[in-house]
Amino acid sequence: MPHNSEISGHMSAERGLLQNSESRFRDLADLLPQVVFELDENLKFTFFNWYAIKITGYAYDDLSKRTGIFDIIREIDRPSVELFFTRLQQDITSGHIECGLVTHDGREIPAIIYASPVIGENRIAGIHGVIVDIAEQKRLEKALEVTNQKLNMMNSVTRHDVLNNITGLLGLCDMLGEMTADSNARMLLSEIRGQVIKIKDQILFTRDYQSVGVKAPQWQGLCQSVRDAASAIGRDIALDLPGSDAEIYADPFFGRIFYNLIDNSFRHGGSVRKISVETGVMPEGDLVIRYCDDGIGIPMDEKHLIFEQGYGKNTGFGLFIIREILGITGLTIRETGRPGSGVLFEITVPKAAWRLNKGERVQGT
Repeated sequence: MPHNSEISGHMSAERGLLQNSESRFRDLADLLPQVVFELDENLKFTFFNWYAIKITGYAYDDLSKRTGIFDIIREIDRPSVELFFTRLQQDITSGHIECGLVTHDGREIPAIIYASPVIGENRIAGIHGVIVDIAEQKRLEKALEVTNQKLNMMNSVTRHDVLNNITGLLGLCDMLGEMTADSNARMLLSEIRGQVIKIKDQILFTRDYQSVGVKAPQWQGLCQSVRDAASAIGRDIALDLPGSDAEIYADPFFGRIFYNLIDNSFRHGGSVRKISVETGVMPEGDLVIRYCDDGIGIPMDEKHLIFEQGYGKNTGFGLFIIREILGITGLTIRETGRPGSGVLFEITVPKAAWRLNKGERVQGT
């Protein structure tokens, strides 16, 4: 059996290794340009790196002895951050939340907290994580937003003036057509008028397209988006929706996708009486949204054209723009229906871009 001196030597060596490892961790943490922290069960600081002192302006003793995590969180964000930490402790999971930090002199700094629970012996011993300063990101986003607003305003003014000139030009074509009886001249005027109308349609197309991607994507309820679209169409629709709902992370124009699909069903589908939207989860976790109608479907020789720019301009919001809207957050769309049996549009949503509404379940596919 080992002597007590040997056991003591082993324990001393292990303590030395542990202290050395902890020292190396602290040295590495102090090099990072983000706040690295640990909290106890009461959400009081048990560890923080020097960047925490630099960004908040608190003295070391203030953070270590008198300050908890909520003392540096903007007051309006404290309830949501508290719920965030509670969920981490209860569900034993990791996550992130955006909030505002408040410095010692009262300044507010936008930030994201990435955190997970510290698991002790048969219990949650606290929280550890990283706080990232996103002030520069927010400044860039604001500058980009202002730039987009100015560009859109300039485009709107220019487009308005051009459309007014086009309206005048169409009027002149009509007046000239009434003044001449020459058949060749009338035919030429008709062709000129047709070309001017195409130019007008293209300008109207830019009006819709310039709004796509301007605002940040957001979470939107699938069923509510479809209901709102159907209501805006203003026609009697037998609408069949999924039994369970999901939220989709997409451009704010996401609802217009279903408006356009429903509008196209009535314009091009013949005697459409029923429209259904179904969902299913793929084995890899992607969500598939299936839009179907009971119309005549899409001819095989047109399937490769329907997502091209210029197809289906009746609404000024063609399937080309639908594809662009979906693509902003990685969603894709394709048409897989059989001609004569209605359309079948399949929208694939990556697993990171959808989530269930609370208490909902989506069936597998």
